[in-house]
Amino acid sequence: MADKSLYERLGGIYAIAAVVDHFSDQLFKNPKIVDANPELKEWHTVEYRQRLPGLKFLRTLWSASVAGGPFQYTGEDLGEAHARLHITPEVFDEVIKVELAKTLDHFKVPQREKDEVLGAFMAQKAKVTAGAKAAR
Repeated sequence: MADKSLYERLGGIYAIAAVVDHFSDQLFKNPKIVDANPELKEWHTVEYRQRLPGLKFLRTLWSASVAGGPFQYTGEDLGEAHARLHITPEVFDEVIKVELAKTLDHFKVPQREKDEVLGAFMAQKAKVTAGAKAAR
């Protein structure tokens, strides 16, 4: 019998959406992320709040897609979407290794699935942080 997909093991779209919703809200509360640079400060205090419902939708779609769900992410390329925010590798790690990890713990995601989710996000680090490298 074939192993279930990560999407199935996480509980499907509703469980993924709940994780994304919580995770997205937690980013507002972490000064290491919000105050990391002027671009992120502006993004989190003005633009992010205005665009949050759409961002949650796209994050859910991306997450469900890479987890093997029946969805296709159709949003902007992750590198292009984050380039102007100049996200450093340290900030990226805070977002994923701290905030996403805490959110997965909050929802009691088993270790195997947690590791797979974190791995999928960590695989995007070079793309997401390319804007910071280019700005140097």
